Amino acid sequence: MPRSRLVRYLIVGGSAYVMEMAVLYGFHDGIGLSPVKSVAISFWFGLIIAFVLQKYITFENREKRMHILGFQVALYGSLVAVNYLITILAVKYFSKHYSVFEIRTAVIALSTIWNYVVYKRWLFKTKPLELDKS
Repeated sequence: MPRSRLVRYLIVGGSAYVMEMAVLYGFHDGIGLSPVKSVAISFWFGLIIAFVLQKYITFENREKRMHILGFQVALYGSLVAVNYLITILAVKYFSKHYSVFEIRTAVIALSTIWNYVVYKRWLFKTKPLELDKS
């Protein structure tokens, strides 16, 4: 794996995307589930895989204390919710002028930038997070 954290981040993100699409293909084209069910399953698979790979490979965060893991999962979930909301709003407001593929690609490009910053500064800091246990 490359030494550069940013390069690892992009490789891991691309790998998680490919794995999510493989699961989507398997459930939709392989098993014959509906598009909605297939996307629902692959979406969660992709989120879990991305979280684990970014935590352990990209940011080399080995923290296993439950209160820290809980914080990481909650922050990651909040970030996913924000990214989702921004995607939906972007599609709503820009779909008259741009294709949904262009909008989604633009949102992915932008969210890749701010996600990296959040991951690096808060979610998977090099030094373990110290949360108040009281």
